[in-house]
Amino acid sequence: MNETLQQIFDSAPADRPRSRLEPYRELILRWRRQGRTYHRIRQLLKDRCGLEVAYVTLYRFIQRRSRPGKLDLEPEQSSPPSISRRSREEIAALREAARASNHKPVFTPEEPKELFVYDPDRPLTNKPT
Repeated sequence: MNETLQQIFDSAPADRPRSRLEPYRELILRWRRQGRTYHRIRQLLKDRCGLEVAYVTLYRFIQRRSRPGKLDLEPEQSSPPSISRRSREEIAALREAARASNHKPVFTPEEPKELFVYDPDRPLTNKPT
């Protein structure tokens, strides 16, 4: 980045948090990691911090902040590092299995064999084979 632009960027003051919940972020996320429900966290915030928030507000706050953030890339890196839980071989095997399952041979049922012959003038009998 241009040196002048970098100085402007560094000298700009940080913005105030937009959410009233931001000062309690670590506390809220820790309660959530411990398995507390959103309703229980709302109650704890009201009782202990004197902060009343709507359920949806708390839910959105937690959902947005509990996701992993974007990776900070160095200027020399042109693309982000690959983050995958599976190896390339496993992914290829899964794709091949999906292709194989989608291209199963078509099953055509055989024509049903007649087991009985119906003749209104004669009694019902087995069809001779």
